[in-house]
Amino acid sequence: MVSELHRMGFQRLRIMPYEHPLAWRLAVAPRDGFSLRNGASLKDNAWEGVPIYSSAGGGNCYFDWQDAKSDNARALAEKFLLRFADVAKRGAGRDWQYAGWLSELVGVLEGGDLLPVTMWEYMKDTPDQLEFLPIWSASGENTWNDGSAYITAAPAPNVRRFPLPPAWDDSDEEKIESK
Repeated sequence: MVSELHRMGFQRLRIMPYEHPLAWRLAVAPRDGFSLRNGASLKDNAWEGVPIYSSAGGGNCYFDWQDAKSDNARALAEKFLLRFADVAKRGAGRDWQYAGWLSELVGVLEGGDLLPVTMWEYMKDTPDQLEFLPIWSASGENTWNDGSAYITAAPAPNVRRFPLPPAWDDSDEEKIESK
């Protein structure tokens, strides 16, 4: 859905994938709410009003929308623009580097039962300390150096690593007018 939003001129929308007890979640917010150190992590003060998808809703119950269970990515993007108009407006504009990064990440995720994460329940460090984006197996095989699921920012051989998204700046200030 976010890739579709990017194609529609909202490349300044970013994702923060994370694990919260009993569910994988995905926050979608304008890039100015994201850390400059880890562009896949929302700043502590940027969570208010952020749309969040939760897998606890039953897989295809996106953002708890009861009328979206059979929607494709484009239809979800169109609903997002209508239902989160303020967020979308702040995400209008170009960010080619991030859009390319997300496109590559989606390609990696399509290759298996994989989930990116930037934060989890028993995380020892903070998302800003991550050196890469961990890609977890959705089947639960996410052990780290010490054999636990309490992953730190240190590298581990059995967790896939993906580069963090590029930091953002205001050099691409041309905005695309939203519909």
